[in-house]
Amino acid sequence: MAQANNTFTTPSGVAQYPHLSKPDTKFVPKGQENVNLGSYQTKLILSEKQAEPIIEQINAFFTEFLQGEQNKANKKELKTANPPYEQELGEDGKPTGNIILKFKSSAAYKPAIFDAKGKPMMDSNIWGGSEIRVNSFISGYNVATVGVGVGLRIRAVQVIKLVEGSAEGASRFGFEETAGYEHNTPDVFQAEELVEEPVAETKPELKVVKEPVVKPSTATDKSKDVSDIISKWGAKD
Repeated sequence: MAQANNTFTTPSGVAQYPHLSKPDTKFVPKGQENVNLGSYQTKLILSEKQAEPIIEQINAFFTEFLQGEQNKANKKELKTANPPYEQELGEDGKPTGNIILKFKSSAAYKPAIFDAKGKPMMDSNIWGGSEIRVNSFISGYNVATVGVGVGLRIRAVQVIKLVEGSAEGASRFGFEETAGYEHNTPDVFQAEELVEEPVAETKPELKVVKEPVVKPSTATDKSKDVSDIISKWGAKD
């Protein structure tokens, strides 16, 4: 087993497609949602500078784990999976200067969730666009279909800024402001108002929240090599 340090806590980043309050059961057969199937998961957008030490830690763990698996296979070169991170691309297809970390854990292991003051959040409903920190551990795997790789497992999440619904309102549906009746409540949609179908058949975050693209950040010279690092992980037979 790899001996490299396998735990870390991220800086505050932007959550993308989070399933932290309830597991994602989109691909779980209907009627089996309550048997620990599915997964808790989220993507986290960080600047390259913020992500740099985490990437180095992931790569060190992967290198050691891969060597161990190769030793088991009598030094045979093994197929490698893609890394659990990627560059964020803008609408023009070019890197924005940010990194997306991919976290995923079995539905059997619900992550602890805390607010910014460290108080447990018992009834959380975390949506895309929330600012969070993730405490994670790196876990190695060797699966014939995808190869040798590592996954980022979620232990706990700290919510720095909570987004519970979409603030886009009527404009998201193509409605513009016009003269007429004006209601006196905020124009914010909540999850419970929109989701009536079983969780296995719907994914409210994808319907309601336009996932964020963080503004480009200034990366260090060392960070400019991220694309080269990612390419070296590419699946090899």
